[in-house]
Amino acid sequence: TLSPGKAAAAALASVNRWLAGQMQGGALVSLSALLLQNRRIGLVQLGACQMYRLRGATLTPLMQPHIHLVEPAPFFPAKALGLDAELTLDLGEAEAEAEDTYLLIAGLSLAEGAYAALLPLLQRAGEEELADAALEALAALPAPGKSVMALRVQSLPDAEDDGSARAALAHLPIRQPPREGDVRDGFQIGHTLFRGRYTVLMAARDLQNNQDVALKIPLPSMLQDEVFTAGFMREAWVGTAVRSQNVVQYIEIPPERRSALYLVMPLYHGETLEKRINRAPRVSLPEGMGIAMRLCEAVQDLAAIEVVHRDLKPDNVMLVETGEVRLLDLGLAYLPGIDAANAARPGGTIRYMAPELLKGAPANARTEVYALAVSFYRMFSGGAFPYGQHEKRPLARVRPDMPGWLGEALARGLAPRPEDRFADAREFAHVLQIGLAEGRDTPPRKRRALSSLQLWRGLALLFALLFLLSLARLMK
Repeated sequence: TLSPGKAAAAALASVNRWLAGQMQGGALVSLSALLLQNRRIGLVQLGACQMYRLRGATLTPLMQPHIHLVEPAPFFPAKALGLDAELTLDLGEAEAEAEDTYLLIAGLSLAEGAYAALLPLLQRAGEEELADAALEALAALPAPGKSVMALRVQSLPDAEDDGSARAALAHLPIRQPPREGDVRDGFQIGHTLFRGRYTVLMAARDLQNNQDVALKIPLPSMLQDEVFTAGFMREAWVGTAVRSQNVVQYIEIPPERRSALYLVMPLYHGETLEKRINRAPRVSLPEGMGIAMRLCEAVQDLAAIEVVHRDLKPDNVMLVETGEVRLLDLGLAYLPGIDAANAARPGGTIRYMAPELLKGAPANARTEVYALAVSFYRMFSGGAFPYGQHEKRPLARVRPDMPGWLGEALARGLAPRPEDRFADAREFAHVLQIGLAEGRDTPPRKRRALSSLQLWRGLALLFALLFLLSLARLMK
């Protein structure tokens, strides 16, 4: 799910931190890189290297080098691997064409026109002579330590085939949902599991692979809704990319088998966490902690591929009969830094949304923590929400049998200010594990202070008793 630039930044960040810690004597590393992805080329630039594209008779610089001109040296890198602990890359993209030649050059003069000698040699060179031609042109240039890498694009995939689940589904029509008993694309249709405003979820039997599945089918009314269509494609993309034992795993089927737009996923047998919350007995500490740990792990598995779920709630958690816990419904999933168009659109269920989301802030790891905390509170409280009409409701008020550390952890996860919450689901889970391991009992409940009314009532009762005793003695 990562763009080439995001992938490069993630891969280089740890290398940069190590180099920054090891750097001695001003040794720095410059880098230019090409990242090939279908018909596009990601560009990464850091330091004094240079990057060119030769298309026909035109040699075009693609990224500017990062340099300071200093005397007596010709230049000094303004950015480089190991220069600072925080890595800052220049990232770009280019549309590739067949017969393009890309040059990555290091250690050369920056004088204008210095590469004029490259043009005729590279234009005449065939595939086998390309590297030799680049080196021959390079040898004529007066610069120490010079090096060059040349890449020529021979062919490209078809424009409509970008190798992703999104492309495989984009051309498919939206048809009326099938009826129970119908067979569509080799799926024997069963009963309707859920029907919403935008989609219908139907049980089915995959006759080709002999397994139970669920089909998520968009309704025809969504045909002209571009926002919905983009979200549906994004769900397909994320659902096939994530690899987690705690997140629903969408099933890919061959494109030639499909006749309409829908998603296929396993049919899990069990109950949602929402249903479990609403039946007796109430969730115990061991049961609830097992569910909480798996949900935190599911959120972190999504975060590992830079996906924010955005709709964490008990209705989207399946407690499978086999003991598994599966996070469902990736329809509102958001990819920070990549899915920019989706960032400003509100996503989620209002009562599980962090306060900053309601003010237009984008979803992130801390908003996921808030939704988890609301879900965990409801799980342990028997369905109650952690906030009343005018004030918060501590867990101890509705479940006095639960340990104090649990209430404290939930309160931190529910903090109104994002900086006061756990940084992510991993930290949330860590604090819960520490509390469980230490096994602290519920703190002793403080005796409530007597109110003035209770005090006067007690004194009045005492005086009444004394008066009656005195009266009884006088009557003897």
